[in-house]
Amino acid sequence: MEVKGSRPTPRRRVRMNVAIAMGAPKGDLDSLALDGARFCVEMALRSFGGPPAGFWVFQQKPVRVPVPGVEDMGRWVDEWFAKGDPVDNLRGERKSNAAERLVKKNKAFGPAGFALAPTLKAIIEATGELTGHTLAVVMLTSSPDDGAAIIATLKRAARYPVFWVFIGANWDHERVLHLGALDTLGERPGDPENVLILKTRGWGSEFGDWWRTRRIRKASARWRRRVPLG
Repeated sequence: MEVKGSRPTPRRRVRMNVAIAMGAPKGDLDSLALDGARFCVEMALRSFGGPPAGFWVFQQKPVRVPVPGVEDMGRWVDEWFAKGDPVDNLRGERKSNAAERLVKKNKAFGPAGFALAPTLKAIIEATGELTGHTLAVVMLTSSPDDGAAIIATLKRAARYPVFWVFIGANWDHERVLHLGALDTLGERPGDPENVLILKTRGWGSEFGDWWRTRRIRKASARWRRRVPLG
């Protein structure tokens, strides 16, 4: 029984491995994607027991980047994803950030299309040996081009203890982002059930962040009860 005037018991964090992937369909990481990355990392820290188990940036193939510690979010964003001073950018004096240097070194970005399936496979391979359930959160600001490969990969991966969350982000208040084949999940027999699709028109709203976190927690909790380990 709660004593009058006492503080409410804080919500217990659920322990899960969290993998995060951020799409860069044009080979660039805009502010919409970066704000989404910040939301996902903070959600992993606050709601799922610790920093992410992995973080990937992708266009055609995934490039893995280091993940921040509990107190390092601001420094991590500045080092890996900051766009630099606006005046320097206008003068053409902008310096590349660590993520750009890494993907350039790996030749991961280019004029080719936007593919998601290779990143799904990378997440599965990276988390397959970890103990416990995995929550994989993928942020998209454009629809992937490889719909058939995405669906096939998700079906093959259904035996792994991974719950997939795909977040489509768009600044346009007149429409939500269409995610192509991902939006059709659940419409055909045999479609994987370990998937949640969310849409957002930007980030930063306290209520919006709470609502997204709540949806992810509840959906992943229902799935975990159906997929016991051990």
